[in-house]
Amino acid sequence: MGEKSQCVNCGRELIERNGVLLCLNCNSSDLKTSQPFHDDSIPHDCVFIECPGATLYEPGTNNVIGGVKFLDDDDPFRGWKIIGEPIFAPTHRRRRMIKKEALGKIRRCEGCQDYTVRMRRKEGPDFYIPSVKNPKRKKLKTVKHTYVEPV
Repeated sequence: MGEKSQCVNCGRELIERNGVLLCLNCNSSDLKTSQPFHDDSIPHDCVFIECPGATLYEPGTNNVIGGVKFLDDDDPFRGWKIIGEPIFAPTHRRRRMIKKEALGKIRRCEGCQDYTVRMRRKEGPDFYIPSVKNPKRKKLKTVKHTYVEPV
């Protein structure tokens, strides 16, 4: 994320505006860079985030042994790197819509966030989670890591 890129048309350096790399020479000055991909169906108080996947930690520590490692734990916008191979939850979604006030707190889709928490628990990946949707379920199925992003 910290790398500088060059414009494919003129070769000048690209600048980042709200998560999008732009060439000031090739784009018009009246380009709305605050929302270059505006969609009226999205509520005004919500934004989309991209999910990088789940994180696996060494048992009992905060050391990342697989999946996504955020460069700054307090600021998810500083970027991430992949340790080993990317790991995705079976219910992974590439994009997630969240409220703007939660923008710095939520980093992943719900599936990958739940998977990260589930793998950190001392009970292991197969512990019981009460569910309103499935009240009769008493045990979860065994989890296998997914290295290919589900479609």
